[in-house]
Amino acid sequence: MTSKYALPIVVAGSIVLAGCFDGSSSSSDPAPVTTQVRVIHGVSDAPAVNVGIDGDIAIAGADFKQAAILDPAVGSYSVTVDGLLPGGATTTVIGPADLTFEEGIRYDVIASGSVGAGTVAPIVLADDGERTDPDSVRLRVVHLSPDADQAASGPVDVYLTLAADGNALPAEPSFTFSFGEDVGPLEVGADTYRVRVTPENSDTVVYDSGEVPLPSGADLLIGAVDNTGANRTHMDASPVSLIVANGADVTELFDVEQQAGVRAVHNSADAPNVDVLVDNSVAFANLAFPDVVPGASLDAYAKVPAGTRNVKVTPAGNNSDVRIEADLDLVNAQGYTVVALNLLADIEALVLEDSVRSIATQATVRVVHGSTLAGPVNVYLLPEGETNVNVAQPVLTDVPFKANSGYLAVTPGIYNLVVTDDSGNAAIGPAEVNLQVGGIYTAIARDTQALDGADLILLDDFVLGN
Repeated sequence: MTSKYALPIVVAGSIVLAGCFDGSSSSSDPAPVTTQVRVIHGVSDAPAVNVGIDGDIAIAGADFKQAAILDPAVGSYSVTVDGLLPGGATTTVIGPADLTFEEGIRYDVIASGSVGAGTVAPIVLADDGERTDPDSVRLRVVHLSPDADQAASGPVDVYLTLAADGNALPAEPSFTFSFGEDVGPLEVGADTYRVRVTPENSDTVVYDSGEVPLPSGADLLIGAVDNTGANRTHMDASPVSLIVANGADVTELFDVEQQAGVRAVHNSADAPNVDVLVDNSVAFANLAFPDVVPGASLDAYAKVPAGTRNVKVTPAGNNSDVRIEADLDLVNAQGYTVVALNLLADIEALVLEDSVRSIATQATVRVVHGSTLAGPVNVYLLPEGETNVNVAQPVLTDVPFKANSGYLAVTPGIYNLVVTDDSGNAAIGPAEVNLQVGGIYTAIARDTQALDGADLILLDDFVLGN
């Protein structure tokens, strides 16, 4: 499967260091004195970004919650952060900002705020790295979640307790802070801890990390960021997750009760209604072709505990006749779409990992080939009012059965979606689609129930919320 990118579409790649900015010198010059600068993308509704220093790209394609480390020579620099737009264009979201990096100091330059609210700005932290105990755990904590302040109506209290101390909150929080503020460095003993967050002067816990081991000698930067995981729209969902940066490595801690999100799609045109069992209990009953349960709208998942879960698909009411069985390793806060596809004789499961993160500069589109009647297909997004595929190049070419495009960034607007076979014959569409800014859209190609053509199953922001 290849992408022509004829339309304004771009796929964010992995973070790339494009330069180290350690100054220029001849072989006879002494080596420049350098420092360490860690750059972190902390804006939940922003696209991937390029980071420029003195007009040159130093970091390319950094996405939300990614970090990279540069080693520039000490001195002053002009720093910019440019968001990657569909079609390859960029827009400056931070800067130019003049920053000075000194010898013996480590720096964190963190993009924070919200694109939608127009509040993107850098947070710059300077750290001399000193510690009183080499075996302690050294922590710096920064509040990067504008959503948390809105949900909590102001500052939040943070409790860092030993996991062995039980559930009771201490009389006083470890610290209190608001969006944009930081705390530390703090030194604590190596042990297993629990992080809980409440609104200021409240005992209502809005985030609980569960048990988190902190190893001896670790030096960690912890950021509270907007929760962009699955199940985030549930009434009891936490507004935040925590990112933990150890050097350039970043891990994420979601609220322990967030759980994985799972939905099921019946995409086998000649199969009867089915039951879907999770760990031998019926999770979805009497699912008919081509329906989606518990809902097709964005983030409309059933909450399922993380871990290895056995999933079975059987004819409705006959759970001993197992047609599909798979063990799925479910991750906390990850959304999954489990598609029963192919004809009944060869029915199988296709498991998709979903994204529910809205990006304020684009529409986000995913196309899945689930029709048995079409071979490799081409996918077109034609301008509004245009139906002739001969005037445009396909967005995706040679998409095989069971493949999906991944999430593509598209300029918002009204398009005609057309799917053709390799001969250019339209198998699906033209279907008018209105791709709105910040929207997330999934389309699954399917057979018609009469097995005489193809159609679409529409998910996420193609459908209204429940």
